[in-house]
Amino acid sequence: MGSEDCKNLLYDQACLQVWADNVSNISLWMQTKECYKCDLLKKENISNNRVTNIRLNTIYSLWLDLTNDSSHNNCRTLQTFEEHGVYQWNISNNFHCSQIKQISASQDLFMPFVYALLLIIPSLAAWFFISYLQRTYVVPSVFRFASKTDLDIENDFGTGSNEPVIIHPQIPTPVKNNSYRITSLDTFRGISIILMVFVNLGGGHYWFFDHAPWNGVTLADFILPWFCWVMGVSIAISLRSQLRSSTKRKYVFGRIVRRSIALLIMGLVLNSVNHNNLSTFRPFGVLQRLAFVYFIAATLETIFMKPQPYFTNTRLDVIRDIIESARQWIIVIILVAIHTSITFFLPIPGCPKGYLGPGGLYNSSSNFNCTGGAAGYIDRLILGENHLYPGTSKHIYQSLPFDPEGVLGILTNALLVYMGVHAGRIILCYQYTNERIKRWIAWTIVLVRILLYYSHNQKNVE
Repeated sequence: MGSEDCKNLLYDQACLQVWADNVSNISLWMQTKECYKCDLLKKENISNNRVTNIRLNTIYSLWLDLTNDSSHNNCRTLQTFEEHGVYQWNISNNFHCSQIKQISASQDLFMPFVYALLLIIPSLAAWFFISYLQRTYVVPSVFRFASKTDLDIENDFGTGSNEPVIIHPQIPTPVKNNSYRITSLDTFRGISIILMVFVNLGGGHYWFFDHAPWNGVTLADFILPWFCWVMGVSIAISLRSQLRSSTKRKYVFGRIVRRSIALLIMGLVLNSVNHNNLSTFRPFGVLQRLAFVYFIAATLETIFMKPQPYFTNTRLDVIRDIIESARQWIIVIILVAIHTSITFFLPIPGCPKGYLGPGGLYNSSSNFNCTGGAAGYIDRLILGENHLYPGTSKHIYQSLPFDPEGVLGILTNALLVYMGVHAGRIILCYQYTNERIKRWIAWTIVLVRILLYYSHNQKNVE
């Protein structure tokens, strides 16, 4: 390797200069800290009495070991490198290794965020100021009457306070029949779309805008669950509105089928843009997953949802949202139980039951061909490896292809959508804001407790 290897470093790259003095037959072994329980792999042979320049990835901390045998106990160290930094590591003739030191400054990776904030914050301040002026000085208060649509909204969704709405009679005026939009939901959907576009365009090459290889979670991993949740809220509100307008359920179901097919076709078309070879065509994808889970959740609501909120005027009012959705929840829980049973009890050739790891190099390559456990096995069995997403774990664990939008995951994503449906049902069932917030907080506590219990059990299994 020549000295030019420390020039023109790309994104997420640093250069390590290894100085070997009177030491022969040594090599650099390396592995990322992200690769859980993985063996070190040989990276480079080190030349004697000269400088060897090695490009390294800076996304994760690296285990490094300079050794002349297979013991890997000579100069083992865990090091975090910074992008575009140049580092030096000296090794002497008695195999004494110095600490790795930085000899060239790295770049500040977060300056683009600073510049973005310097642009966004003044823009938002100007927008709020202009909006304030319009509300205060441009729009006279005499024109600030609630339209017919606003009153319907207040009847359906509450007023945001604990006081009942007092409506004074007014002379009816013609108004447009505008559909109601929940501003917070549209805002959340917009944020999710912006992040989705940003992530799909590379995310500025920041590691937290890319999916986690296997363990852990990044910002990119939240986007699909957010879409599922937003979809669920929209399903609850839209279907209740259609049923209240006396739309027949068979027509509602027809719209659901058409929308699901449209999402499915769009997903297949997008997958074919850069992969027009049928031998490697990937039939799964995000839009396909959304099509299936939308069809499941919307069909359940079309069958079981009542056109009007359920009022009991008894002590059971505190669980009115659960009473309304009991049958739907039973079916969703059955779907999750099917997923759990298949995941932990399906026999997989050459793999332990209930395996959830990435396979490949994980755990000293003891289960190399078991990537994804039952979920991965089913996808490879149905479609074959050539028709699956290569998987975010491949470049870390060197594992088999694993499709994150595979067949089995549809069942658990249906649960995510239905959590959104239930959040929307709480808006429909309870008039006042504090009632809704109390129930959202209660459900949050329940779900967090389940998550902590599951995480604790997973640590015990490992």
